[in-house]
Amino acid sequence: MGITRSLKVKEDYLYYKKLLSERKSIFSEVIEINEVGNNANTLEFEEVVKQEIMGAKMLFIVNVKCSNYKFFQFKIRAKEYIPYPFFRFDSDGDTHRNRVDGITLVENAVTTPHFHKFNEKGTEIAYKTDKLLNEKEAKALEDINLCVAHFFHEANLRVKENSFPQVKISSNSLGIDFSKTDPNENIVF
Repeated sequence: MGITRSLKVKEDYLYYKKLLSERKSIFSEVIEINEVGNNANTLEFEEVVKQEIMGAKMLFIVNVKCSNYKFFQFKIRAKEYIPYPFFRFDSDGDTHRNRVDGITLVENAVTTPHFHKFNEKGTEIAYKTDKLLNEKEAKALEDINLCVAHFFHEANLRVKENSFPQVKISSNSLGIDFSKTDPNENIVF
């Protein structure tokens, strides 16, 4: 896995920290995930985030793997700020290696689930919250509806004053195309 760096974050780290800490809002009380994203194996949901920190458009994005609904990502992105998400959660996938000076190879490996943010040097790092370090709580956060609330807390994102959305994954979007012809059609057994 390569290292993601951002010169913008490094140059104004206080601004980046403000982006994470200031209150942000979306308006969907129910997030219905039923659209195929950029990758045919992934369902995607996007909503514009209401915020007063930057003039650029900020998005809240949810990606769910079609073949495994426990494999999902939550992202906050503002392409005009930096081209990739500036805050992210991965429920599953590869272990992330934080290449930070002074930390041993064993200590810098962060298994999923984990969050991603940038440090003061503009380097993307993975980290776990206390809930993700607790084995029982981490297991409970495999449920996308429990996990979205955890992500919203960590990102200071809300729907209303202090509420979180419910996530619904469309059952007709399992990545199977039922319009294709049956390969066994016209075959006599």
